[in-house]
Amino acid sequence: MRYSITLTEADFRSLVDHLYQPGSTEQAAYLLCSLSITASASRLLVKEVIPVIPAEIISDSGHHMEITPQSFMRAMKRADSEHLSFVFVHSHPDGTVGHSPQDDSTEHSLFRTAYIRIRGYAVHASMVFSDIDSPRARVWHSDGTTSSVEVIRSIGDRFRFVQREPQMNVAGIYDRQVRAFGSGVQCLLKTLHIGIVGTGGTGSAVAEQLIRLGIGRLSLFEGQRLEASNITRVYGSRIADVGQPKVDIIKRLAEDIGFGTEVNVYPQHITNLKIAKALRDCDMIFGCTDDEWGRSILCRMAIDYYVPVIDVGVKIDSIEGSIVSVQGRVTTLVPGTACLFCRGRITTEGVRAQVIESFNPMQAEELRRQRYVPELQDNAPAVIAFTTAVASTAVGELLHRLTRFMGSERVSSKVIHFFDESKMRTNHVLPGYDCFCGDRQRWGRGDQQPFLEMLWQE
Repeated sequence: MRYSITLTEADFRSLVDHLYQPGSTEQAAYLLCSLSITASASRLLVKEVIPVIPAEIISDSGHHMEITPQSFMRAMKRADSEHLSFVFVHSHPDGTVGHSPQDDSTEHSLFRTAYIRIRGYAVHASMVFSDIDSPRARVWHSDGTTSSVEVIRSIGDRFRFVQREPQMNVAGIYDRQVRAFGSGVQCLLKTLHIGIVGTGGTGSAVAEQLIRLGIGRLSLFEGQRLEASNITRVYGSRIADVGQPKVDIIKRLAEDIGFGTEVNVYPQHITNLKIAKALRDCDMIFGCTDDEWGRSILCRMAIDYYVPVIDVGVKIDSIEGSIVSVQGRVTTLVPGTACLFCRGRITTEGVRAQVIESFNPMQAEELRRQRYVPELQDNAPAVIAFTTAVASTAVGELLHRLTRFMGSERVSSKVIHFFDESKMRTNHVLPGYDCFCGDRQRWGRGDQQPFLEMLWQE
């Protein structure tokens, strides 16, 4: 089982600001977390940061801290009543990396108490900061043993992934990329697990670029098979592949390139419950699907599980073979930014129409006849030059969120290409006051029933 801790960038900053107050004494805080548990990983999703205030500190120095029992008992009581996990965090201002022998002793007793006081299934952990960029964490089990937390994520305007593993050797094939971003970024790319939902024109172009960048693991989600009209823009496809699952074509592409990328294929749509749950194992997702139902699932994944989504779309307006306009869009979905509902890119009516069409086609046809649901769109125009350009913008957005190469002031969550006007615009929109994406209580809520509060196909 792999363990990780994920925070929003705002909570990460709040925690760091508290731990690194002026002075040289240890500081501490508690994190209350929900859980995301799959067959391979347990993720602690931070819902709240509770600072330990001076009145709760009995004594402290640069290498020790004693906290009143009432302090951590209050935090544990909250965790118990709200069915959350408990994480104890403190700083090492003397620069000691990782947990000290003193931490081993005091935390053993602390987490024995946590498992007594916090009922139900929970995963409890501790985290220590020797400096801002190198936190270390471990999970405490009910039997007193521990397991390392392999990655600590911070998700927001910037994506931070603090890995437990030491830096690996970088293959010479990546030399030109290392010259651009450094070996540290190249090592990080190798550790990432990225999902791609939709492997058509934009999704296959994203996959090709991620493979050549050196991403370590890809999960491909696509229920369609290749059609003849897809070959003009689906990377890795051949005329002989017509009728083959699109995900298998991308898997073969990765094998042909030979970088050793691990590829998992899910040849079903993410509207299937089992398939959608597999999204939880991804570090981030590229949304390259055309349908509103699938996009609504990705919007909720970004909020409920802190799995950031970079959603892409291309729209060509053409009349009788003459282009009127060509627009491309890249929207980054993280807690604190407007979702695709808020932005008007998808609607509840559109999602409802697709759900009814899937569960009861006869009812859907009758409702369309009575004009109670909108008509589902036919295949829209698509050209490889535009789908590839938008895919490149999306991959560039990932690199920016990892490195800030566009500058710290660049915090826009949407990039729009107006190809026919040779223009590009960016914007940043806050969540709607009445939308689920603006409900702070929902952020990072993790595993709940029903999954993502949605209707599912089994």
